[in-house]
Amino acid sequence: MQIAIHLGAHCTDEDLILRTLIENAPLLTRQSVVVPPGGKARPAIRKALQGNGGNLVPGMGNPLMQELLEETSADRIVLSYEGFLGIYAKVLSGRAMYTEAARRTQMLRDIFPGHQVEFFLAVRNPATFVPALFEASSATEFPAFIAGHDLAQINWSEPVAQIREACPDVPLTVWCNEDLPLIWPDLLRRIAAVDAEMTGEDAILRQIMTPEGFRRFEGYLRDNPVPNLTMWRKVVTAFLNKYADDAAIAPDITLPGWSEDMIVGLSDLYEQDVARLRAMDGVTFIAP
Repeated sequence: MQIAIHLGAHCTDEDLILRTLIENAPLLTRQSVVVPPGGKARPAIRKALQGNGGNLVPGMGNPLMQELLEETSADRIVLSYEGFLGIYAKVLSGRAMYTEAARRTQMLRDIFPGHQVEFFLAVRNPATFVPALFEASSATEFPAFIAGHDLAQINWSEPVAQIREACPDVPLTVWCNEDLPLIWPDLLRRIAAVDAEMTGEDAILRQIMTPEGFRRFEGYLRDNPVPNLTMWRKVVTAFLNKYADDAAIAPDITLPGWSEDMIVGLSDLYEQDVARLRAMDGVTFIAP
């Protein structure tokens, strides 16, 4: 069986992939794809990880598989959780991010012996990622939250390289969170391995367009159906150029010490890091 595992990262998804795919359960079931709810899958996976794989056997006799599938049958399971790579408090560590990525992905792979595991991971510009981490954490003082971290050295290519080294047998797909408006339908189809239009393919656009712009967008597509995702992206780009909600796309960051110069500098480093990711062996990169 194929096991598609969406690894997060934190502050890139808020379970929207999981919710959207579950919304498409009838379609996915017909395609032999199961998407267990997080409330069922995450405790089952946590229990399997804590058991160190001692009672996990290859194939469908694996008790974890039985718990995830219950009485259903499928060719593919989709699992999604932003905490697979670590907890909020350990995302940043000195000059690095996700220092436990290798160990955690190895453990995730190993609890599914005899199955074909795939990893999916979103990355995000540290200029917005670090403030979002702070807002989502229990920390109360931003200067203390970033103290001791060399933000100029933080990158995604290091944990991605560690995942590839630890799990060279596991395909890894990566994308930029900032590209979601243009790749969302493609991403859903790739994670589910289903080449069909799904409910919720406009979920991201609904969040980042003005209400009037989104109504016009819906009306345009009703009157002018597009034949493929390439044409869909062209329409989306045109409407975002005119109707994007700037506050939703680029909210102001007003945290102490987080200057415009720092944002620009981190963004430049992020672009360089994304170029490294796109050139990395063993990584499938989704871009518009």
